[in-house]
Amino acid sequence: MKKLIFVILAIVAAINSKGQSNYINVCQDCDNNWWQNFDFNSEDDNSAYYFYFDTTQANNIWQIGTPNKTIFNYGYYYPRALVTDTVNAYPINNISSFQFSILNCSGQDVGDNCNGGYGGPNYYIVHKIETDNGFDGGTIEVSHNNGISWVNLIQDTMNFVQIGGNIYTLNDTVASLGKPGFSGSAEWDEISIYYQISPINLDTITFRFTFASDAIETNQDGWMIGFISVGGIFEGIDEIRNDNLITIDPNPASDKLLLHRTKNSPNQTVQIMNNSGQVLYNNTSFFPETIDAKQFTNGMYVLKYSDGKNFAIKRFIVQH
Repeated sequence: MKKLIFVILAIVAAINSKGQSNYINVCQDCDNNWWQNFDFNSEDDNSAYYFYFDTTQANNIWQIGTPNKTIFNYGYYYPRALVTDTVNAYPINNISSFQFSILNCSGQDVGDNCNGGYGGPNYYIVHKIETDNGFDGGTIEVSHNNGISWVNLIQDTMNFVQIGGNIYTLNDTVASLGKPGFSGSAEWDEISIYYQISPINLDTITFRFTFASDAIETNQDGWMIGFISVGGIFEGIDEIRNDNLITIDPNPASDKLLLHRTKNSPNQTVQIMNNSGQVLYNNTSFFPETIDAKQFTNGMYVLKYSDGKNFAIKRFIVQH
């Protein structure tokens, strides 16, 4: 116990030294903290508590609010978003960062109130970019030592599982950053990131989002984050995660949510959980392809599909 307390205190002290004092504990407090959804609109949004905006940058332009610009004029599914200035085009010669951290557990450190085998943390990010292609843009970096050193997300190999969605490649260098990142113009894109459980007792994973521009004025909108979801994945120990098992549409849904399976199985379970992890729908013998979305209020939901050997996680929005 003394060793565990010492490790936690050391982690907190290290985070404090980097300016961020609060981390998301996705694997020990499953009653209150195992899943955090940041939509920048609802009363449950805790981005002000968990996000750190780099105050050492003289003109950090990341802001939470309702965008009122040429392209950026509405958040993802509510008005507000996290955006590089809510009103003005991004300035020249700018660099702006924000970050947040999670606490990742090993198998021995999972909380007593957490059910199922801990499979590691999961990130889901919805964003939009509008910049001078190849010259201005944004990147995502990861630190496993509380900000002492950083590695680009697509080059991270520590306990790393996979990235899903539309992510940049090593060839997509943003000149103002000097490293790979998002650039150009694109509509809302989704990214899913999965890590394995920690090989040590307790570990932190810090994500840093950095936007940069060069010396040429382009009067473009920049980078906008519409939604970030961070949580721990808990499942039956014998099940293997495979998000390619199903697809769902439409998303957002207002009437019916369609679930398409890549293969049929005699044992099919579908669960739908809200932002707090409360199970709102639990069908242990799922057969139909449709789920009535009218039974859910507006918001973000997590769907878990299982066939007994494999499981898939999907997120969807209900918007009536």
